[in-house]
Amino acid sequence: MRTSFTSESCKESQLNSLNPQSWLQVERGKHSKFSSQSSTSSSPSIESFIKVPEPPVQPFFKPGNYVEVLAQIHEELESCSPQERSNLYLFQYQLFKGLGEAKLMRRSLRSAWLKGSTVYEKIVFGAWLKFERQGEELISDLLATCGKCAQESGPIEVSSEFDIDRSSSSHETKIASLSAPFHAMLNGCFSESLCEHIDLSENNISPLGFRAISKFSMTGSLNEESPNVLLEMLFFANKFCCERLKDACERKLASLVSSRDDAVELMECALQENSPVLAASCLQVFLQDLPDCLKR
Repeated sequence: MRTSFTSESCKESQLNSLNPQSWLQVERGKHSKFSSQSSTSSSPSIESFIKVPEPPVQPFFKPGNYVEVLAQIHEELESCSPQERSNLYLFQYQLFKGLGEAKLMRRSLRSAWLKGSTVYEKIVFGAWLKFERQGEELISDLLATCGKCAQESGPIEVSSEFDIDRSSSSHETKIASLSAPFHAMLNGCFSESLCEHIDLSENNISPLGFRAISKFSMTGSLNEESPNVLLEMLFFANKFCCERLKDACERKLASLVSSRDDAVELMECALQENSPVLAASCLQVFLQDLPDCLKR
């Protein structure tokens, strides 16, 4: 008996090694074991089997000893660098979501938003927090009266999150002060330094755009220019390495992004011209409009 049980188990293991999912298969009809063995020459058809569904996979992170994991996260939060805290709070959020603790989950996500080290983290976590609070419209309306809701889940001022380069003095009034290439071209040994008038029409800049650039070189600030003129100035500044002019143009353009159409139109420009402020502003408009923007 023992010998036959061993041999049968060996055969079963060999079959399972050839077909690792054979334990999921159940015969549709009532077929005896002997009839199936007699038809070894012909393999059974797929239609004669029904597969039992695999056990469900947990969609959220749920460790066995969640108390120990929470304690470890708390210890790391006290000793980690400020740049790592947002990721730890995000890990804590995933843990609370697996436990079904909605209030603690949103609190962890809010902490990740507050401790975000970059403007992109603040934008993503802020939109995520707003998405998690979709069922709290009544509470949000009450909090909006005291400004708390707008501070926690509303859009942030993107341009204020980026440091402004103040190394250049604001009283410089010459075009040559805008960049090193302009300074070399106008004050160096190039032929342009001897010309009274320099034609820059081949650089995709209109007279209106160049007039605005001249005003910026004298005042250090931009007037109320149209978006098309600002885009011309941004291209011009990027081409001639005018960092102050580029920074001012993209901050001005970032403040004009107010709809999805604006974000779609300006995001490509921001990526091509390497404009992080403008790109962050467009990203914020997309994320603040979740999940509606995914339907388009």
